[in-house]
Amino acid sequence: MHIAFILPSLAGGGAERSVLTLARGLIDRGHAVDLILSSSTQIFYPKEVPEEVRLFAPRITSDKFTKENAADVLARLVRLRPRWRGNWPRLASALHWNPLGVPAASRLYQACAIASYMVDEKPDCVLPVLQAPHIATLLACHLVKESPPVIPCFRNIVRFRHPGYKKRYRCLWESATHFTAVSHGVADDVVAEIGIPLEKITTVYNPVFTPDLPAKMKMPPDHPWFLDNGSPIILAAGRLTEQKDYPTLLRAFSRLSSQRPCRLIILGTEPSRSKLRRLVQILKLEDRVSQSKLRRLVQILKLEDRVSFPGWTENPFALMSRASLFVLSSRYEGLPGVLVQALACGCPCVSTDCPAGPAEILQNGKLGPLVPVGNEVSLAEAMKRTLDQPPDRRMLQQRAAFFSIERAVNAYEQLILEVTR
Repeated sequence: MHIAFILPSLAGGGAERSVLTLARGLIDRGHAVDLILSSSTQIFYPKEVPEEVRLFAPRITSDKFTKENAADVLARLVRLRPRWRGNWPRLASALHWNPLGVPAASRLYQACAIASYMVDEKPDCVLPVLQAPHIATLLACHLVKESPPVIPCFRNIVRFRHPGYKKRYRCLWESATHFTAVSHGVADDVVAEIGIPLEKITTVYNPVFTPDLPAKMKMPPDHPWFLDNGSPIILAAGRLTEQKDYPTLLRAFSRLSSQRPCRLIILGTEPSRSKLRRLVQILKLEDRVSQSKLRRLVQILKLEDRVSFPGWTENPFALMSRASLFVLSSRYEGLPGVLVQALACGCPCVSTDCPAGPAEILQNGKLGPLVPVGNEVSLAEAMKRTLDQPPDRRMLQQRAAFFSIERAVNAYEQLILEVTR
């Protein structure tokens, strides 16, 4: 089978890493895999891109965000040359001639590039991942005479998405052959928000537990706190965005650290100025916080010597395996891979009971406390309770093994065979 995945980029998120893992598993079973990137400006996983994968992009550029060791990946990229840019009436018809549903010009450009790829490369199946590739790929289906089966993958709930996105999806979803969702909670949310029939959605958990995890866990950690035999270390990971609700985590940690010695490490890329402004608004500290650096929030809470923002790390597993606790404070998720990764490392976990995913991973609180979203008091209490009485590491690792690459590849392989028949 010739399978194509479409991603916005190879930036440092769980979606990108799981797609590369899935691609590796499909290649090992004899399938040909292509990867189409909407943008080549962010490549955080150059070492994890399989050599057998063919890479395509509408535009090939590099900037300061690209990893220095990504030169080989950039050299492999083949530029797509968009055609059919004059078929705007056809695209307008697909969007029901609703001017409010017209996406940005960049999305239309990507749709033309994907349509060119479909005609030239003739894949057996196309799997767009994340919001922007979904819309661009479904629009591309209206630019070609006969499109291959398209299986969009929903990786997050859509209730908080922009109304325009949901409007476009309601117009375009019938162009897809089938859908996948990374959790049952995401599938239910898609049915409620967009109206896609549940029988057209298959839940497939992400391939998080991979064979190379044990080796990565044993590697030396790249943070000095793990070498000083000091107080327990609490770990959090994820982009510094409003979705992750780090202000609540910082408040909860402030309460906890006043009761017992502990330290907090938050792994994630720095936010843009607009995202930082939203964080400031959430904290209601507009008159006291500089918008230039997120670390100023820590200074307000007087946690400078106990909170660390090391940024992005390629191997968080070395830290997870040595941390005393992992905390997920998100407002919403899809299936948080970092939570599964922490379980795989035997690290005790505390999470908000956000939609969707944590309850499915932690078996409704059996493997780790679930607390209300945005409740700093409950979060601090759960963190303290778990530090005092951590669960059995082997039980956590057994649960993480359920989210295996073999299980995910089996599910996708079976689904792709069914839709291509």
